[in-house]
Amino acid sequence: MKLLAPIFLSFLIASCCGVLAESLTPDQQEEVKMKSLDWMKDENIAGTLKKEKKYAEAQAIYEREMTERKKLGLDLLPQYENLASIFLLTGKKDQEEETYKNMVAEREKLNGPDDPQVAYPLRVYADCLSRNGKTAEAQKLRERALKIEKEATAIPKFPKITATVGSPERVAEAEKMRATGDKLMLSELQAKAFAYFNRAVELDPQNAPAYNDRGEARTFIGQDASALADYDKAIKLKPDLAKAYVNRALYYENLKQYPKAILDFSKAIELNTKDTETMGSKAKLLAEMGKQKEAIDTYSKLIAVDSALYWPYIQRAQSYKAAKNYKAGIDDITTIINRAPKDPEYYQTRAEIYEKSGDMQNALNDWNKVIELNPKYSIAYHERAKIYEKLDGRRSQRSIADDTMAKKLGYE
Repeated sequence: MKLLAPIFLSFLIASCCGVLAESLTPDQQEEVKMKSLDWMKDENIAGTLKKEKKYAEAQAIYEREMTERKKLGLDLLPQYENLASIFLLTGKKDQEEETYKNMVAEREKLNGPDDPQVAYPLRVYADCLSRNGKTAEAQKLRERALKIEKEATAIPKFPKITATVGSPERVAEAEKMRATGDKLMLSELQAKAFAYFNRAVELDPQNAPAYNDRGEARTFIGQDASALADYDKAIKLKPDLAKAYVNRALYYENLKQYPKAILDFSKAIELNTKDTETMGSKAKLLAEMGKQKEAIDTYSKLIAVDSALYWPYIQRAQSYKAAKNYKAGIDDITTIINRAPKDPEYYQTRAEIYEKSGDMQNALNDWNKVIELNPKYSIAYHERAKIYEKLDGRRSQRSIADDTMAKKLGYE
């Protein structure tokens, strides 16, 4: 069974929590990641309590989770729904309505009142009102939700341009169009965003960022060749536009034109020496190309820019492992373990490097720690069983016991 790379697992959990990873500090990202595991367990417990009609206990769990998530600035929509379900089951109509009302307000505050993501909360709130006999109010909410969705996807028709090319009003209007397009991209309305970026280019053919933005939108709507032309144009107009080099690098990477991608990543980093995300993209691509030394050098420069990040150490450790510099890889993971001693993922990563280096005893120690922190993790038992076989001999008593436990916990 293939294990998830640590960086992707971390970002996956952050994403599932309804928060952009970059909006949190590295330590907060780790806190969210660890708490998310507890929240999942708690929600399973709450679900069982609901089935047993122990509603007060389930409600307490949902309220505690909501408080914890609110402190971290995370999305609360699932928690509002969970609480509302308790109030529905217990016949507390007023509290159910208030919960859905707050859910709508929270989503409006997070995304804006006309964002497409407000439509779903409006509809479930409307369903609640309908159940309570408030059909007129419910209908208004449904009509509002439908209007939001229609307007979100409607492609605008712009009037004929009359101002002179290069005039201040035309340049200002182009920037206004571009800003609107940027907001639409954040709302994942790329087709509509494209229309605004295209308008910006029509208004101001010298607007390099508009070409770059239009290229981004084009990659989402399947106009890849045209996207490349836009990136080229943006760079020609503004050779120091770092973002255009990044986008063109990603385009080349997708086409497996790796040398061109590396050149563009390098240029973007030269223009913005603090861009850790692009440095990480370059290092990761170098590692995939088998250029571990260059990847390690790039990760090292990245860490020098922001040593608080977790993922560069983890990724550099993987490159060290591939380069058979096991001690350096172990040192990197140990740095992260010292920061987050309760995260089993990092012990697992270090165990794998110890095993690769031939140090079975330390690998065993780390798998022991993984199981201590996550005793129901079937993969850990399976992997520890393999260590026992290497230490004790094939089909040893300890190995058999761990294989049995792994299967009991669902390992296939």
